[in-house]
Amino acid sequence: MGSCSSTSHSTFSENSYVGKFSLTNEINSSNFNIKIKAFPKNVIIQVGKPLFGNLLKIEFHSSGVFSFNPKIDDEYLALLKKFDTKEYMYFFDACFNNLNKNKRSIIVKNFDFELKCDHQNPDTLLVHLIYGEDMFIKGVLWRG
Repeated sequence: MGSCSSTSHSTFSENSYVGKFSLTNEINSSNFNIKIKAFPKNVIIQVGKPLFGNLLKIEFHSSGVFSFNPKIDDEYLALLKKFDTKEYMYFFDACFNNLNKNKRSIIVKNFDFELKCDHQNPDTLLVHLIYGEDMFIKGVLWRG
């Protein structure tokens, strides 16, 4: 997938989601909770334990910056840098706001990294993150 040169956020109003996800990699698997707040110019994702300790806050800004609190190790940071922020913002905008009956899925790919969002109904999303054959994260988000 090529990068998105511009992303319109004019219809991107605040949305909140909560969900449950599972991570499977070569070594183990774990489950975790997630909260997402989508605003016009940024998206805040809070990942609950056990994946990153007590709580990880990831913030994507439309200005091209993303931040973590607390800091994460290089393995996860390298994984998140597979796309640039504009591609993430395009994905979030499409997933949380612009999918409809005619287009129920959005997929963003970059070599061996894939993000996918499927609308099950107006309040339920299935989300998948696939990294090669080594890591799978899948889960469900409910409008909160």
